[in-house]
Amino acid sequence: MTRPIVFCTDYGLRDEFVGVCHGVMLKIAPDASVIDLSHAVPRQDVMRGALVLSRAAPYLPDDAVYCAVVDPGVGSERRAVAIRAGTGALLVGPDNGLLSLAWAVLGGAEDAFEISSPGIVLHPMSNTFHGRDVFAPAAAHLAIGTPLETIGPPLDPGRLTVLEVPGPMVAPGAIGARVIGVDGFGNVQLNVTREHLIDAGIEGTVGVAGSRVPLVETFTDLPVHGLGVIVDSQGFVALVVNKGSAAEVLHLGEGSTVVLE
Repeated sequence: MTRPIVFCTDYGLRDEFVGVCHGVMLKIAPDASVIDLSHAVPRQDVMRGALVLSRAAPYLPDDAVYCAVVDPGVGSERRAVAIRAGTGALLVGPDNGLLSLAWAVLGGAEDAFEISSPGIVLHPMSNTFHGRDVFAPAAAHLAIGTPLETIGPPLDPGRLTVLEVPGPMVAPGAIGARVIGVDGFGNVQLNVTREHLIDAGIEGTVGVAGSRVPLVETFTDLPVHGLGVIVDSQGFVALVVNKGSAAEVLHLGEGSTVVLE
């Protein structure tokens, strides 16, 4: 049975890149279901792509083949890799850390191979579009049951590039936090969990940008256009505005720092 392919990139939808990759996949694996997880990862933002993959992974099919492309080093000496995770899921993408948070969620990287076999990659191979010529065909071949070991030479999983999400600075009564995501609604996700709030002794209301705002359970616990703090669906603390954008109200973007008190 053909495995589903989970496809995630920073390509956007303005150009033909996503459609071309779909075409390459379906020429090789015509019965494959392709789940377009996101193609709106900020351009060349490897960390954001890694976070998107890792947060989605628990809700995706156990036998999925992940094809992820956020690849500012395309055409350089960075390797194209295929990984077998502990759960049996397979991941293909650049060896720049993009896959690392997802394979951690999926039981760790058990086996790794460099994608290089002539029967897998397309020829001639572009130096600027490995999504089309390397990753899409590799994912499609794996989806139809091509053995991972035939993708290319083996690699030491312990030498793959790994990203780490920076933790907050927690002190009594205060947390130094970093914005790790802003979604399409303007909700500002921080690298803070409910446990961090408890450790800092913050409860009930939270000091943010000179104001005290409520810690709520739902958006509707806030008045319309009211600012508050919520623990989101992924377990992270987020700054939110009911029927508005916290990012715009607070002038925050990914990578911004903020203090909770």
